[in-house]
Amino acid sequence: MKNKLGWLLMIAMMHISTTQAESKQESTMPINTLEWQALNTKRVVFGHQSVGWNILNGLERLADQQGVKISFKEQRTAPTSAGISHFTIGKNGDPLSKINDFAAAVDAGAAQGADMALMKLCYVDFNADTDAIQVADSYIANLETLAQKHPDTHFVAVTAPLRTAQTGLKAWIKQLMGRQPSGYVDNAKRGQFNERLREHYAKTGHLFDLAAIEAESNGKLCRIYADFQVVEALCPDLSSDGGHLNERGQDVVAAALLNFISAYPVKQEGK
Repeated sequence: MKNKLGWLLMIAMMHISTTQAESKQESTMPINTLEWQALNTKRVVFGHQSVGWNILNGLERLADQQGVKISFKEQRTAPTSAGISHFTIGKNGDPLSKINDFAAAVDAGAAQGADMALMKLCYVDFNADTDAIQVADSYIANLETLAQKHPDTHFVAVTAPLRTAQTGLKAWIKQLMGRQPSGYVDNAKRGQFNERLREHYAKTGHLFDLAAIEAESNGKLCRIYADFQVVEALCPDLSSDGGHLNERGQDVVAAALLNFISAYPVKQEGK
């Protein structure tokens, strides 16, 4: 009991030092003209659900603010011009349906001629009963199969978005009573999925680490501590409801995605 109490006291101190956001708002990642130009020379395909809409909203807003024209088309057909074509995939709460739907759409031609294709799951696809490792292995296997079948397209993995987690005194008391504060177990499952992706794609560069971006704000890392594990959580000041991104969160993630996309070479014509 004494050891457990000591651990929980340490958790409480860590919560105070690492999860509270500063009042000062940091700016989004710097964007230069070359990055917008790079996006305007590439055909990007994006399969997603609700947080994906948040990210696209951020890209559109940043483009409008900087007077840049970017093509955004919602379609399941091959992109015919540079920009982002996107479509929703599968059913929320059923990650395998999203993985299979994305693969089927690509095989049917949704990414034909695309330079890059990304597939994003959602935070609602993970709960206490989810076999996160099985989902990750299926996700990786499907992307690798698609890459073999469509070698002219870069297939990019995306870590699963997070939710905010209960912190502070109430969270500490719950843990002292042997209960898990809200957001702990589900984020741990998301963390298992994300770590699997990070391990697999660490040396390839084919990973957009959405979770890592969501779990940092104003120089603070947002982490939770459960069952002697350190787990990432969505920073509260980036969210509108504990799961979706608010305007600032949208801009932060959108800027990071633009930076990521711009690093990929443009496919040469005829290859």
